[in-house]
Formats: sequence, C-alpha cells, structure tokens
Amino acid sequence: MNYNKLFTRLNEKLAENDIHLSLQCVGGFVLEYHGLKATEDIDAFYESTAKVEEIIAEIGQEFHVGTANEPWLSHSIGRIMSLSDEDKVLIFKASHLEVYLSSLQSVLIDKIQVGRAKDIPDIAQIMKKLNIERPDTLLDLLNSYSEGTSDPAVVLEAYGLAYGQEALKNYLKENPELLRLL
Repeated sequence: MNYNKLFTRLNEKLAENDIHLSLQCVGGFVLEYHGLKATEDIDAFYESTAKVEEIIAEIGQEFHVGTANEPWLSHSIGRIMSLSDEDKVLIFKASHLEVYLSSLQSVLIDKIQVGRAKDIPDIAQIMKKLNIERPDTLLDLLNSYSEGTSDPAVVLEAYGLAYGQEALKNYLKENPELLRLL
C-alpha cells in the first residue's frame, strides 16, 4: 500500500472541502510501517463524519483500494487500551491532514491484551524488533495494562515463537510457576 499517495490525495480532497483531519494509526498499519507485516487497510482514530467517509470511499475507488464494506481507512476498530498522546509519532503532515503512528509497544500491549492466536506471530515479531529477550518484560506490561482478562500464555507462546522452544523451555525451568499458564 502506497500510503503517501493515499494521504496526499486525502489531504487534497479534505482541502477542497475545507476539512481538517488528524489520524492516529494503530494496529496492522503500524507493523507495516515498521516493515513487519503487510496490511490492506489502515485502522485509525479520527473524527468521522459522513463527508469524511465519502471522501475516503472516493479515494478507495480512485486508487482501487478497500471496498464499501472494508474501506482502506477505517475508524471501526476495537478497544485500544494503551493509546496515549505521548505515544504517537507524526509521519505525515500537510495543509489539512496530520497522520500519527502509535508506537510498536502500544501495538504489542494491545495484541497481548486481545490474546488472539492469530496475533501471536505479530507479538513474536514485535518482541524481536524491540529487543525484548525475556518474557518478564511483557508479563510486567500485561500486569500494568490488563484488567485481569488477558492470557499470559500468549506472551509465553510468542516468546517460544520468537526465540525458539528451547529458549522457552529454559525460561520455564527458571520460572516453573508459569508452567500452569500453558
């Protein structure tokens, strides 16, 4: 996805309608931006209006990205626990559009909290990218942000995927109380 072209065109159409918009991108797009994964859409927080959604749909048709049911830019995302203003980086700025990116750590926290099996490979990749070499760091993050509903086994499974089953076995030998989590 050539997001610079999409953002440039979005800015042009926003300017034509004298609309100013700020996006806070989260999820898979953050992973794509960091070269960890490809995605076909951008999930973001932004102020949605009928006109903004119409412009997004027009750009999707123009560039052949997204569909009516799955637009290329979507504000319909799940609950994000770790989002904060200190945590964002400006990646695009034009006259009528600012685009911010959440940190990899925020995406990591959110993926751990959701705990879906399909997110375990992403968690493993982010662990390696952030040089998190032991699960303790993630288990501590999980305790800081979790409301008691997250599964710590996700962290251990991702660790095993990132650093190998032998590394996981060694970690569990050092921390046998965690065996009950698997």
